Amino acid sequence: MIDQQFINQVEVLDYLQHCKSIVPGFRKAYAFFYHPIYKEIQSVVISQESKSIKRLSSSSKELSDSIYKLRTSKLELQWVDESDIPFEQLSKSTNIQKKVFDELKHYILLLKTPNQWDGNQDLIYIFFKPDASNFGLKKLDSKLSTEQKNIIASLMQRSFAAFHTQRNQFQNENNQLREDYKLMGEQLKEMQIQKKVQKQNHHKKLAQYITYLMETEVNKLNLHLQLTQEAQLYIQNYDGPIEHIVKAVNKTVLMAYRVLGSIEGGILRIEEYFLKPHFAAEQHIASHSSIESIADSRYARTIQIMNRMENAARKVQAEGRTLSGSNVGQAMDSPISAPAISDAIKKHRKKIQSLCSEYPDEWILIRKSFKPVINALSA
Repeated sequence: MIDQQFINQVEVLDYLQHCKSIVPGFRKAYAFFYHPIYKEIQSVVISQESKSIKRLSSSSKELSDSIYKLRTSKLELQWVDESDIPFEQLSKSTNIQKKVFDELKHYILLLKTPNQWDGNQDLIYIFFKPDASNFGLKKLDSKLSTEQKNIIASLMQRSFAAFHTQRNQFQNENNQLREDYKLMGEQLKEMQIQKKVQKQNHHKKLAQYITYLMETEVNKLNLHLQLTQEAQLYIQNYDGPIEHIVKAVNKTVLMAYRVLGSIEGGILRIEEYFLKPHFAAEQHIASHSSIESIADSRYARTIQIMNRMENAARKVQAEGRTLSGSNVGQAMDSPISAPAISDAIKKHRKKIQSLCSEYPDEWILIRKSFKPVINALSA
């Protein structure tokens, strides 16, 4: 049995497989072809009863030489019988000769098809009955005339020629499609590389911009800036909106100046924990703004409350205080009491649950650390 993928690559085997549908009253057919891997002539057979192409035993050198002469001859098709076949005269011990041509009085049509690997013609032997029954003629016992044979041969040749054209067209289109996919893959890979490079350049320029602004603000205090390695890495990875950077830088420098108090050697040392409360808060504010524009108007008030609590909680955390209802309420832009926060959460509990389910990456701080919101989500 032969692998289907190999059949699709060797044209003569592809023809052989389609003989059942092309040839009226098909009985069996043999093919002799050049194998591109083993670099030798091989033989196969398919019959009406078999479902697949089967290999035959290897040919002798004499038989291979005879077939080679036929494969290199210019004659494209002919009718033959056992006595006209050169390899019929070989030793009766030849396995292929016994399997292929030990038949009684069959009319055999020899067709040829080009082999793309060695440039010669592969052979197809199609066995017909010696009468007209293959073609539905009334007189089943009438012998096929020379004229009828010529018509049959011409039809078979045209059928195979049409099949050859369709096959080549399909292969060309398939090859073109593979080439298109290859080009697309290369383009996508190049685009991904460019996108990565652009992102790296964007982060680099953004980090330079933040560092420049920070140096400017520190110089206004008659101090020199020193960024820790962790702070530099945090700045390099900042991916928030540009319009909020100036505000975040000002808050960071002032916070560090207040917390450090006495400055040794005129150097203001900026740690990562000075950056996070302000840069992270600005990123979350931008994120919340986009949510407000996407969410249903029924949730606008709830989103506003959640944003205010999240931003206030970040301020409280940055100052190192406990995330209590009182502290969070007082840290809001418009301060409110702890009972007022509890009341607002109670009124919007279902909407808070729905929003947190739909936006799992938002309001992380109050969802994990602020008890009034934690209780509302677990209720």
